[in-house]
Amino acid sequence: MLASRRAFLLLFLCAGYLACRAKGDPVQETLDRVVRAAEKRDASAVVENLSAGYRDAVGQSSAEVAAVLRRYFAAYEALDVKIQDFTVEKAPEAARARFRVELSGRPTKLGGLDRLLPSASRYDFDVRLAPEGGRWKVVWASWLGAS
Repeated sequence: MLASRRAFLLLFLCAGYLACRAKGDPVQETLDRVVRAAEKRDASAVVENLSAGYRDAVGQSSAEVAAVLRRYFAAYEALDVKIQDFTVEKAPEAARARFRVELSGRPTKLGGLDRLLPSASRYDFDVRLAPEGGRWKVVWASWLGAS
């Protein structure tokens, strides 16, 4: 369950970041694609924005993230993401984004998931992106629960 929550948070951290940035930046464009895919609840489209060699801090690959996202999209009726304390460091071949994500949502009542899944949580993220195949993609991410 913890690994699933992490992949889910990665998706939404990227989404929230993009809502705050100006158009024309390739890092932002990547995150905008992630946001649009998440709004459509399309795990495959989200994963298209992860690099071929993606690994997160707990070792999940993009295929593992896709499986987790499909489960999460099915487990929540509604989600809301707020990003705070956003910073970006960018070089020609790499970018690093750090921020806090506040998640709130309404888990589905099906199977009692509403009693098992959190309705609110906060995480501090550190995400790395790099160009691949003509677009920027997420290559690595880590997160920690925040108080």
